[in-house]
Amino acid sequence: MNLLQTKRDGFAISTVLCAVVLLMIVGIGLLSVGMHQRTSGVRTSSEIAARCTADAGLTKALNEMNRQLALKTFNENSLPSASYEPLPNCDSTYSYSIGKITLADGNDLYTLTSVGKSGRVQKRVNCTLEMKGIFEYAIYVAEDLTLRSGTTISAYNQDADDPPLQIGTNSTDSGAVTCKSGVTIDGDIIVGPGGDPDTVINNTTEATITGETYPSLIKNKTPTINVPKALADMISSGTVDGSTTINAPAKYDSINLIGASTDPNKIDKVTVDGHVKVYVTGDLRLGNGDEVEIQPDSSLVVYLGGNLYVDNSGAINNLTKDPKKLKIFGLDTCTNIDFKNAGIFYGAIYAPDADIHLYNGFNVYGAVVGKSFTQDVDANFYYDMNLREIDISEIGVHMVIKRWSEQ
Repeated sequence: MNLLQTKRDGFAISTVLCAVVLLMIVGIGLLSVGMHQRTSGVRTSSEIAARCTADAGLTKALNEMNRQLALKTFNENSLPSASYEPLPNCDSTYSYSIGKITLADGNDLYTLTSVGKSGRVQKRVNCTLEMKGIFEYAIYVAEDLTLRSGTTISAYNQDADDPPLQIGTNSTDSGAVTCKSGVTIDGDIIVGPGGDPDTVINNTTEATITGETYPSLIKNKTPTINVPKALADMISSGTVDGSTTINAPAKYDSINLIGASTDPNKIDKVTVDGHVKVYVTGDLRLGNGDEVEIQPDSSLVVYLGGNLYVDNSGAINNLTKDPKKLKIFGLDTCTNIDFKNAGIFYGAIYAPDADIHLYNGFNVYGAVVGKSFTQDVDANFYYDMNLREIDISEIGVHMVIKRWSEQ
């Protein structure tokens, strides 16, 4: 009896010990799984933080380059760099460096490397930057682009290896681009990112589009144009209300030739003689027969705070026939640009907040950037491919990401 009781007690102890061992094994396993999950979570969060920090460094470097380009302090021999800069509100740092390479075709590219570090984890982002101007498109608008019957858009000064002509909108709204019967576009139409070209472009079956239609990969940002400080600080010369010659930088309240003379048959002319930059804080208005004439060996840059109105028979006559010699920059207070005259215009217009309206058979050689664009009647629009050729000194030049990779 005592032997049987002893065996029972021994079996119970063995069972308890086995249970304890099993519980210990399960507990250790759970602790191991928990520790692994915790370690994995810490590493994952560190990887995310490092990646975000690397992206922040890339953004900082790109913004710094564009800031220097806007301020005209950009120096290729002293490109921006940073080492172990802390990211606010976290224990991460970023470092970036920028280099320059010159391709066989003579074009320059910039390489940007940004390294983000969080704890023991680091992520590297590499990208190639390319310098772009503000006239990459023949016509570019934020909203509606309307081309009436008979309008033809094509390019000139185009080399065999040049990319195709492009017109585009940042909009994805239905019918944002209207191409009526008889419209010919010798190039591509680009719509806003995520947009459906078949929805955004209205009546494509009535128009001839030799290129492709597709959405942009990213939202196109139009750089803000600032008036050079030397011009902005000038004392205004008041209003130009009659014939005159401008041969030096100047600031005016307005240029208003409408009704400037009591003689209805008198034509007023503003002659530009020399390489001139003008800041007009108000409107620029040309009445019937009035004109701004740019001499063959001259150029004109206009910073326009108000609106531009050209009435019937008025003209901005660029005798150089080079669109680069006439550039009109509409500031954020420039909301309307109207050409009611027929004729020919050689120039480039950048007015991202303006509705641009061509009422008559008005042929354009150059490029246009606006809030909206309307061509009322049949006309021709010729995009000068030379406008894509830029240098650091040009207005609105900026860096964009061409290629990107992560390590």
